[in-house]
Amino acid sequence: MRGTFGIAVSVALALALSGCGSGGDSPNGTLVVDWTVAGSKRTAACRDFDADSIDIVVRTSDGYFVDEVSDYCESFALGITLPSDSYTIDAVLLDVAGNELTTPATDRLGVYRYETSVSAIDFPADAFY
Repeated sequence: MRGTFGIAVSVALALALSGCGSGGDSPNGTLVVDWTVAGSKRTAACRDFDADSIDIVVRTSDGYFVDEVSDYCESFALGITLPSDSYTIDAVLLDVAGNELTTPATDRLGVYRYETSVSAIDFPADAFY
């Protein structure tokens, strides 16, 4: 009996943490930033330009700061959960020391409840300092 109870508690906890179940239904949407380096998603493209990571700043359409996230350059995509609204993103590639390597890539888009919005950006060779 105790083993069954422990399994039930573990399953319930896992569902709660994953957002599944009756209370985990969030009205948010997802913003996916999908990037390329000089038109490529090859790991070598990041290395060719000494890009270690991407830094993404999210602001409302009114300019208010919402979030700042980063990931490895080679990930080439990053999802951010946000409430429904219009947003502006500014993304730059950084070297291993955290120095900016590119001019900002900017995009404006809406995020809608229960949906995924995709911002596809490229860092062309001429965007690098």
